[in-house]
Amino acid sequence: MADGRWSMTENELNSVAGGFQVRDHQALPNYKKHRKVNDLAGDAPRICAFCGSTNLEEGFGGYAPGFQYKSAFCNECGGSTDFVFQDDEHRYF
Repeated sequence: MADGRWSMTENELNSVAGGFQVRDHQALPNYKKHRKVNDLAGDAPRICAFCGSTNLEEGFGGYAPGFQYKSAFCNECGGSTDFVFQDDEHRYF
């Protein structure tokens, strides 16, 4: 820091992070619920499968024999939409 200190006082921290709000995702109605959306054609709209919101945070996904999915967490209702697509690279059959 410019003043030679390595730590911040609580007042300094609150003034820096004043606009940050923590949202309690566990209180949302669809928290930890998942729905799959068929995106084999690659043109599925990026909306929540539960509430239709576009306020999504896309993250990691996974794969199984013949397909992959990309998950998106909805900041409005807490549900996770799994966009399923074809995985030609990891075919097991």
